[in-house]
Amino acid sequence: MNEAFSLGIDIGTTAIKMILVSATGEILGTWTKPHDLLSPKPGYAEEDPMIWENHMYDLLREVVSATDTEKIRAIGVTGMVPALIALGNDKKPLMHSIQQNDIRSEKEIAELESQLDSDWFFSKTGNRVNQQHIFPKILWITRHHPQIIKQIRYILGSYDYLAFLLTGVVQVEHNWALESGMWDLSEDSWLEEIMQLGGVDSKWLPPVSNSTDIIGSTTSKIEQLTGLRAGIPVIAGTADHVASSFCTGARRAGDLVFKLGGAGDILLALDHLVTDNRLFIDYGCSSGVPYLLNGCTASSGSMLKWFQKEFSFADFTVMDERASVVPPGSEGVVILPYFLGEKTPLFDVDAKGVIYGLSLSHSKDHVYRAMLESVAFSFRHHIEVFTELGLPIQRVFITNGGSKSTLWRSIMADVTGFDLQYVKHNPGSCLGAALLAGIGCGLMEEKVADRFLEETITIPFSVENHARYGRPYETFRLIYEALKPITKKA
Repeated sequence: MNEAFSLGIDIGTTAIKMILVSATGEILGTWTKPHDLLSPKPGYAEEDPMIWENHMYDLLREVVSATDTEKIRAIGVTGMVPALIALGNDKKPLMHSIQQNDIRSEKEIAELESQLDSDWFFSKTGNRVNQQHIFPKILWITRHHPQIIKQIRYILGSYDYLAFLLTGVVQVEHNWALESGMWDLSEDSWLEEIMQLGGVDSKWLPPVSNSTDIIGSTTSKIEQLTGLRAGIPVIAGTADHVASSFCTGARRAGDLVFKLGGAGDILLALDHLVTDNRLFIDYGCSSGVPYLLNGCTASSGSMLKWFQKEFSFADFTVMDERASVVPPGSEGVVILPYFLGEKTPLFDVDAKGVIYGLSLSHSKDHVYRAMLESVAFSFRHHIEVFTELGLPIQRVFITNGGSKSTLWRSIMADVTGFDLQYVKHNPGSCLGAALLAGIGCGLMEEKVADRFLEETITIPFSVENHARYGRPYETFRLIYEALKPITKKA
């Protein structure tokens, strides 16, 4: 076969990214265009799909100008899940996308929980009703924007929408279906009972695809708009955290991935189905990992960016240098990172961000370090759940933007008590999308992904520091429990 390339496209919280990879796994180019996460009211998290569309076209033009498009033989997509994009009869967005960390439908969630048998719901979906689910959001739209509900023809996820723009094919990928809260794990089908409760019309739900399924090919419209040739196969793709775990190394049972993005994801590779109502469950993409047990800290990098912006802090490199001289435990400053409520393992939309333990002797460097430690504490909480479930942990990888911080990597190792494998040259979920596309379209085998594990750095944990973090971690857990009755009333 002539030289063949695979293109990965990732729609993230703050940017759309593209990466071009050869069939042998060589990274040929990367492109990024930022966009905004919108929060017009407290608890709202939404984005403009039209901006995604325009930015995708802009980046595709850059890709075309930089490479021979005849060599691009596969395209994969990935993104935030489960975002909600409502399309009308003209297949145009009817409103902004409601993101997975949006909590506007908390009243609908409480109402639906009261109508559901929680044990039955968990047995069917592998989860509990939570802020990520699609059907409470649909119920919220019905009550607040009835004119939009009347116009809906399809509902899709973020990367499903990009795949539609590329191919004209309307479908959703397996993980969007699963995380929508309307998917029956055992029957592999939609749950009519749940759809009816949320007011979801079955006609809105398109066919469901597996991640490496070829759903269609690029259209003549795409060629006219961007110069990218028509006829390139496009796969369904997958959730960003799943794609990231795949290319980071979680391809055998017991592999654990720390993903430090806008949110913090922790994913444990499974060779059999395990569910727990404190966690999410996802379909894996690797041949040896059919499932991923998934935890998510709603505020991670997004909390740090907020702190940097609102307190006019320096760039993150300088912030790390200053915070590195602060002792482990931040001399008594403990933070709860629940700036967007919290997902797993608490499932508490009322949880709040808290800075505890301040005195006149503390500086903003203490607060910044405590923020880094707070995410590590949340991950440690998740690991305790995995241990309680009797799930062994073998290798631990750390990836995504936050992992570039030497300080944060060491804190994550010390707090959790694991040596970490830092995958040095790994662009994350965008790379995962490109590799999965190459596999799905027959350009490469799964072992090509191992190329990106050749340059890993071991981050050993300090036994001494791990012990020093025991008390702050205990305080972290106690503060939440103490404040829970107050935040519920607020």
